Amino acid sequence: MMAGKGHYEQSAAHKAPIITVGNITPKALRSWEMGCKQYFLHRSIDSAEQVQKIALNLQDPRIQDWYLNDYDRIDKLTFSAFMEEVRSCWLPSDWAAITRQKMLASTQGNKAFSEWAIDVQTQNTILRGTTSHLTDASLKYYLEAHIHPNLACEYRAMEYSTEDVLRKWIEKVRLLDEKRQRDVAKHKEAVDVAIRAVARPAPWTSTSSSKTQSSKGGGDAVKSSTTNKFLCLPALTMDERKILQDNEGCFKCRCPFQKHTSRDCPYNFPDPKTYKPLTADDIAAKKLKTTPIAAIDIEHTVAVVMPSAVLGDGTDSGDDSD
Repeated sequence: MMAGKGHYEQSAAHKAPIITVGNITPKALRSWEMGCKQYFLHRSIDSAEQVQKIALNLQDPRIQDWYLNDYDRIDKLTFSAFMEEVRSCWLPSDWAAITRQKMLASTQGNKAFSEWAIDVQTQNTILRGTTSHLTDASLKYYLEAHIHPNLACEYRAMEYSTEDVLRKWIEKVRLLDEKRQRDVAKHKEAVDVAIRAVARPAPWTSTSSSKTQSSKGGGDAVKSSTTNKFLCLPALTMDERKILQDNEGCFKCRCPFQKHTSRDCPYNFPDPKTYKPLTADDIAAKKLKTTPIAAIDIEHTVAVVMPSAVLGDGTDSGDDSD
């Protein structure tokens, strides 16, 4: 059974940190090393006593047994020398190469620049004390060479490469990258709006013909719509084509009174499940809805109403005599 990974734990800076039972990772060991230094500082522990104060806090039984077998010698080591022995004995022999390759193989990709830069810096801290550790200048050149291509174009235009302080340089590039990401978000939103506009349904569909067809079809129409899952849009009849031609219609969305043709129609084809053939009654109903109501002249209202009251409605009901 393979051992799991040991985890770094420290409840407070003035308490000795531990690494739990399991295989030690370079990251956990680096965190434990920094936690020990905080502990020594808060407790004012003399350098000659530092190793014996924390050695058994590496809780894996194999490491504790290694220490107990040679504690007379190990306790006399400086803390830095002790850490070198622990890395040599309990980390894989190629741990530095693996960490370096992982760090140098990374690129910004679609990550935010700040998130990626923090990850690279963290990997670099694990390599401190080895020949693979990058200086601030080398780290800046690495980040500069692996940023997102679009960010690189804007970066070169801003001439940020003259900034020598790594922390300030990262902050400047972070702000530039956030601006780039906002522009990308706006562009994506505009594309989504355009796609939704193209995919929106036709603005007008027949209602009167729907009622006519449902009344004629009766139960058979209902039965057909429920049993046929896959329907094809029927071809335009000659009558429908004539109606559309006479009323500025589109042969694609099959709507009358349009300012486009089937070639540049912005709408989808009608839904075969709900489509009803276009009729002259539909056109008349549509024209009625779109015809503006004439304004009434208030000054002549009496002149219009009075004759109808005097002359009657054209029947004999107003004649009392035989």
